[in-house]
Formats: sequence, C-alpha cells, structure tokens
Amino acid sequence: MNRNVLVWAMMAAALVGLMDSAYLTYLSFSPPTSCPIGEFSIFSCNEVIYSQYAHAYGISVALLGLGWFVIALGLILIAWRNVRLIRGVVAWSLLGAVGIAGFVYTEIFLLGSICPLCTIAHIAGLAILALSVASMRTSG
Repeated sequence: MNRNVLVWAMMAAALVGLMDSAYLTYLSFSPPTSCPIGEFSIFSCNEVIYSQYAHAYGISVALLGLGWFVIALGLILIAWRNVRLIRGVVAWSLLGAVGIAGFVYTEIFLLGSICPLCTIAHIAGLAILALSVASMRTSG
C-alpha cells in the first residue's frame, strides 16, 4: 500500500481518537450519568467512566488517552516528513496497546461493563499501531 495513504489513515485514526478522548475527558469531569450511553446491558459508559478505575494517581484515564493521541498525532506528522522516524510511532503505539489491554481487562473482568466510547478510542489506537507497522514495512 502507498505510504502516503497509510500516513493519512494514521492521521485520521489519531483525529478520531483525539476527538473521542476529548469527549470522554469532558464526561469524566461532568456529573455522573452525563454520558448519553448510560445503561444498556453490558454496554455502559457511565459504569466505566465513573468507576473507581477511571483515575490513575488522581489523573483521569480519559485525559491520559487524550494526551496519548496528541503525542501520537505529533509523531505521525514528524514521521510523515522523515520516514525513518516511523519506528517512533510504532513504539508509541505498542505502549498504547499495552494500555488498551489493561483498560479492556478492567472493563471486562473488573467492571463487567464495556464503554462503547472507550472502545472507539481503543480501536483508533490499535489502528494506528497496525498502520504504522504497515508503513514501516513499506518504507523498508
């Protein structure tokens, strides 16, 4: 696949994740039950966003996700200009994938509830990982 197409797809995924994480951050500072995806069987943003696991060391996990996407977008833009730096995007995305694994574990096994809005951010992060690996392979 064309490297420019992969970079544009990474930027699109980063922007989706950025917007989604910004909204999740807003919700995390809003009163409980502010999320429009409330209680729908095992799908509940409220259950996840307002849980005891929604903050790490006093910092909103959604805010950490927002920061991750800001850095990811910056790395993608840098790698677009210098193809050798795509490894930085891959490394950052691997770190994000570890975080995603932890968050999904927490949602499923500790909370028994899945946040659809969080899932959008997770998919965007994993898409950046897959696309950056593909871009690295294309670049040689």
